[in-house]
Amino acid sequence: MSVAAYQKANQSTESPKQTEYRAFAIFTRALEKAEAEGPVAVVKAVADNRQLWLTLQVDLASEENKLPLELRAQLISLAIWVNKYSIPAMKGEAELAPLISVNKQIMEGLKPQNKPSGEMSEQPAT
Repeated sequence: MSVAAYQKANQSTESPKQTEYRAFAIFTRALEKAEAEGPVAVVKAVADNRQLWLTLQVDLASEENKLPLELRAQLISLAIWVNKYSIPAMKGEAELAPLISVNKQIMEGLKPQNKPSGEMSEQPAT
């Protein structure tokens, strides 16, 4: 089985929550590495992270989204903040740490809750 075929199969078997966790892990890792790699890497990492949040914002605004309304509103507020904060961050005028911190908090919320022994974990692959 090729790597691409394995990745496709892996993606089709994961839950939406696992997919979101994986996306946040990828973009958070890119933000963490970007400052050491230089300004071009910072712009790319922040732009990619901003796109992730814009995608999330669109999904949250959808009527098909099943999250409670209050949680959706809070997450949309975070998405708006990420969008605004990303502009000075891409210019090198703001640190990346707040963006990384917000992403990690979202990842913490996406982790599966501890289940009683004997049940399978939904721990996403990172």
